[in-house]
Amino acid sequence: MLKQTLRLVFYLFISFLIGIIVTLAIDQYENIAVEKNLRHDIEQEIRNTVESFTSSVSRPDPAKTIMFIRKFTASSLKDRVMATEPSREPSPDPRDFKFLFALTTSAGKINFYLRNSFLEDELAILDRTELIYGIITTIVVFTFMVLYSEKRRKTALIHLKLEKKHAEYKKALEEHEALALLGRMAATLAHELKTPIATISNLVQVLPARLGDENFTKRFISLTGQELKRTQQLIDNMLVYGKDIVVTKEKWLDFSRFVSGLAVNNGIKLIGCPAFKIYCDDFYMRLLLDNLLRNSRTAGADAWSVRLNQLRGQGLAEILIEDNGQGIPEGISLDELFAPFITHRSSGAGVGLYLAKKIVEAHGGDISLSRLKTGAGVTIHFPDKKVKIDGQTV
Repeated sequence: MLKQTLRLVFYLFISFLIGIIVTLAIDQYENIAVEKNLRHDIEQEIRNTVESFTSSVSRPDPAKTIMFIRKFTASSLKDRVMATEPSREPSPDPRDFKFLFALTTSAGKINFYLRNSFLEDELAILDRTELIYGIITTIVVFTFMVLYSEKRRKTALIHLKLEKKHAEYKKALEEHEALALLGRMAATLAHELKTPIATISNLVQVLPARLGDENFTKRFISLTGQELKRTQQLIDNMLVYGKDIVVTKEKWLDFSRFVSGLAVNNGIKLIGCPAFKIYCDDFYMRLLLDNLLRNSRTAGADAWSVRLNQLRGQGLAEILIEDNGQGIPEGISLDELFAPFITHRSSGAGVGLYLAKKIVEAHGGDISLSRLKTGAGVTIHFPDKKVKIDGQTV
């Protein structure tokens, strides 16, 4: 209540101030018009009087003409005008007189000045009409400010209500999306775990009857290890998928040796890879490369080639990975494949490339895909300060 009262007082003060300014402006404008008319009337009166005097004399004497003008001014116009001869007299004090006009005669030049006291008497400071204009202006401005303030207040309330509703809808939508995503994750994980669990279950059922079969035992150990590794990979992917990746345990890693070991475990032959080190988190780098290797193997690839390029002037090192698999079908957007749960294969969770992108970006880089004549390509950009060759950064 107090705030609203203070606002109204402020509006009234501003309106009153604007009303005063308008009143003074009108008064000044009217005074300028009045002074202009006075100047015109007095000048015309003097000129007419001088013209009448010179017309009444056949041969006017210049000295007498000057004397007449001085006497006329001193008698008839003494309260309004002062006349001087600039050739013989100095100009009057501008604090008391204001220049009116100069009259040139046969006897010489005469300057006429208006008395400031006369102008002050003739020019009204304020009259009733101007006061009425000021009051009307004050009322109009005050009314406008009150109405505008009320409209703004109502608009702000409506905007606040809309923002509140928007926040509620947004929260509900996020909860709905979270539940939908949770359902998709659960369904994907259940679908992906079904195969390794079924494989291990079948092997376990057959195992008691074939304990003495050495070939079966080796196959059992190999397949069980592969399926458990696949299960662990799925679980790691889902765990990382559900949180933001924050890299805090970086160290220098021998990339060629690291990727060689992972390639062997995934049945991929490493054709070429230069010797360099990369500053990264080895857990996330393992997850990144395992996902890329698994994608290549699923696409029928059995070989990888790795190249390292320096992008001078961009502060980046470029790691190019190419495989010899089936490649990426033409009808699929390369960027779309980095979205979660998007895959062009009949099997697969569709989170591998999404996690790869998150991991690379968490290390300050970026990743992209490309189509090759044979196979697919992956381009990874890392800050050059995080890549070393022979002990020196790229």
